[in-house]
Amino acid sequence: MSNYKALLINPPRIQGYAWTREGRCQEKEGVLGTVKPPISLALLGSILRKNAVDFKLLDANILDLDSKEICHWLSENQFTPEVIIYGTTTPTIVDDTRALSSIKKRYGSKLIAFGAHITGLPEGTLEALPEIDIGIIGEPECVILDIIKNGNLQELEKVNNIVYRNSTGKIVVNKIHLLQNGLDDLPLPAWDLLPLEKYTLPFTGERYLLVETSRGCPFSCDFCVAPLFHGTVFRQKRASMVVDEIETLQKKFKINTFYLWGDTVTLHKKFMSDFCDEVVRKKLDIKWFSNSRADTLSDFALVEKMKASGCWMLSIGIESLNEKTLDSINKKLSVEKIADSLKLLKKVGIVSFGFFILGHPDETMNDINKTLEMILKLPLDYANFYPAVPYPGTQFYEKCVKNNYLVKGNEWQKMEYSHYVLKTNEFDEAIVMNEISRAKRRFYLRLSFIVNHVRLIGFYNTVVFIIKYLYKMAHVSHHKHHATNSI
Repeated sequence: MSNYKALLINPPRIQGYAWTREGRCQEKEGVLGTVKPPISLALLGSILRKNAVDFKLLDANILDLDSKEICHWLSENQFTPEVIIYGTTTPTIVDDTRALSSIKKRYGSKLIAFGAHITGLPEGTLEALPEIDIGIIGEPECVILDIIKNGNLQELEKVNNIVYRNSTGKIVVNKIHLLQNGLDDLPLPAWDLLPLEKYTLPFTGERYLLVETSRGCPFSCDFCVAPLFHGTVFRQKRASMVVDEIETLQKKFKINTFYLWGDTVTLHKKFMSDFCDEVVRKKLDIKWFSNSRADTLSDFALVEKMKASGCWMLSIGIESLNEKTLDSINKKLSVEKIADSLKLLKKVGIVSFGFFILGHPDETMNDINKTLEMILKLPLDYANFYPAVPYPGTQFYEKCVKNNYLVKGNEWQKMEYSHYVLKTNEFDEAIVMNEISRAKRRFYLRLSFIVNHVRLIGFYNTVVFIIKYLYKMAHVSHHKHHATNSI
């Protein structure tokens, strides 16, 4: 029997910027200046601890540690990792792997990567990044013990849902049987092993934690990586378990703000109703926020109940206000339902945050202009605007490859929201990024927005946020010029 020493690590920042590397959420810290706690690593830590595996958990991302500092931390803790396990994303996988490869070389470790990118492109990823020894396809919790226990680093052919190199150097994808079991058996994440004071909300600076409610999305938006990582079968925890977890975290860590984490949290009305009832019954003084779909927010009584249970804000993937574009990306959502849901949230007093994607190959400049004009008329509190990104493994990626839209090939580092890697009859990078800047200016520089923003978070918090943001941008600029990952 073998039981390998494991380092669970959130990789270092990239050019001074922190990143969220969680399932479908793969983005660089931006104007909001925040990144999400690494719940996948915390879950893995809890599983390893329960199974008596010798491990360490380190969030080098939030602590702003480079490779040299990580090695110093390992030396201080007298820990020599035999395997290094990290979550990664399409835009970060090259830099993540490069940073961790120097640690791998120093300690003779094996690199094990997981995430939506390697799930969507397993062989291509190992071909491009030979430093990766093993890639996990799908959810890592079901596979990790099979890899690092019972001698399976030498018997990888017995482990499903991985890609690796065999003894001859050939890349092998083992049988893929994505385990989509219920979530009730998952342990509480090992949050005690992370610096919780570092994970704070923008604007207010409040500490918060993620509480997972569900996995899987039955919808099939062509750009989304959620089905790659968690599948299309919707799985949900019992409402009572979610509330019990919140109560435990509140008591243990003195945290009162929670992000209900899932691909389609508000999909089932009964779950949401039961959750709200249980929070109210237990008289939990909490604030929570989550992601939602507009067409799940039509029941006034339920939305009122959500507000009463502490719902503060809902983020809604709107993408476009053009029916043709919505149909093209297979959103299965009407503009009318979007507008109705935002009116309902405004009436009840829940903050709305809409997300929009610009530069779909099937839309035109006129479509973008119409969408923006409609956005400015909606009762929307906040908005963010992103370029269309073709993540490998998605339907959108295949469409872009087929139609030769990709102008930067498989330059994964550019497949994030700071770049537009497509060229169509209507758009190129300069045009789309300019439209995004114009949309942000028109939305956020309105007097009505400024007044509403101060009303929502207060004048003091607004001023503090502006100061923190200016400091952060200056710090990042300095870091980009001076940071190094060499050992």
